[in-house]
Amino acid sequence: MSKLMVVTLVAALMVTVCLSVIVAAKDNPMGIAEKQTLVLYDPTVIAGTLVPAGTYAVTHEMQGPTHIMIFKQQGGQRVEVKATCTLVPLNAKAKQSEQRFTENAKNQKVLIEMTFKGDTAKHVLEQ
Repeated sequence: MSKLMVVTLVAALMVTVCLSVIVAAKDNPMGIAEKQTLVLYDPTVIAGTLVPAGTYAVTHEMQGPTHIMIFKQQGGQRVEVKATCTLVPLNAKAKQSEQRFTENAKNQKVLIEMTFKGDTAKHVLEQ
């Protein structure tokens, strides 16, 4: 393989990688992953709905300027809940996934905030 051919292949590869990074950044300016997984170990209230313990796929949807998180239970009863949230920028990428809960008047666990490993913003759920 000639030196010119190797240089051309390396240049083409670099252009492809750079374009992929630019497209990904444009589609996700807040630095959050498109899809996450959330495991709830106890029944939990999300956006006013009590959902059973289980594993949930979490995706995002924009409705104008409003950020909506969609929680879909994997297996089980196939529960789906939509919650409005605010994205709050972090100072650095999250080193681990975390959830914050509170308790309502019925002594139920209420999800109020989530941070996912690798994201640069946390999700604060509207109550």
